[in-house]
Amino acid sequence: MCEYRTLISFQGDVLINQYKYEKEPAKMGEGGRLDKLDEITSKHRGDPDFMLSLARGLQVLLAFSDKSLPSSTADIARRTGLDRAVARRCIHTLECLGMLSREGKRFILGVNVLNLGHAYFSSIDVVQRAQPLLDTLGDAVHTNCALAMLNRGDVVYLVRSQSRRLTKQSLGMGSRLPAHCTSLGRVLLAQLDQAALDAYFHVTHRPLITPYTVTDEALLRSLLKQVEASGFAIVNQEVGMDLIGIAVPVKIKNFEPQLALSVTVSTRSTAPEDMKNRYLAKMLDTASKLGAF
Repeated sequence: MCEYRTLISFQGDVLINQYKYEKEPAKMGEGGRLDKLDEITSKHRGDPDFMLSLARGLQVLLAFSDKSLPSSTADIARRTGLDRAVARRCIHTLECLGMLSREGKRFILGVNVLNLGHAYFSSIDVVQRAQPLLDTLGDAVHTNCALAMLNRGDVVYLVRSQSRRLTKQSLGMGSRLPAHCTSLGRVLLAQLDQAALDAYFHVTHRPLITPYTVTDEALLRSLLKQVEASGFAIVNQEVGMDLIGIAVPVKIKNFEPQLALSVTVSTRSTAPEDMKNRYLAKMLDTASKLGAF
């Protein structure tokens, strides 16, 4: 079976997120990476306003979004399910627009892609208003804090407050981590209704990242029920060795996506059994203030 797997690696104290695709087709609907283009177009068959050429171009662009290494035309054609000639024309057009850059016979995302991400995050008022609150929480707990949402099986970081005590560099706005092994992800998954959760488990690959990563569906479902009952999640060294995360849900009126707030610490500074007493009250206070937006 063709699938992608997520690699979380460390260089010193620096957390690096990258996705490595192995013989990847353009697969994965809800909870995954790319939908096959024919599956997408079939949903819009007969729609005179649906632009197939634009859909193809965006699929090509998305095929680069989780790759840290340059990709060839053949790589992108395989990843999207497009004919190689079509993929080549899409890549050429995106290169002309500055969305892709050439490195020999391979391509990487171009700097103009940043304009798309900046426009999206700048348009979310919650992002702008949440940053001061996360900075205040970060100052109080002296470690990393994050606000994130769920997207296709991953948590996507919207706001970050970075502490130098934990890492020198870290995941920034728009970065992604798999939901199944993060405290943010557990909280967000626990908020899904039964149909959405079933769809998540049906289509989403859950990679084993550390020896402690829980990937078994039955066990994950049991853990999610515990999270739902307790109102918070603690995940110990499942996404990275020596890292513990605690997260709580954030509900903002008139803001549709479900959100979660997390604090991440090193096992060298805090034991798992101390996480609740040390951080939960401050996090719930911040979540309440975020919910008052």
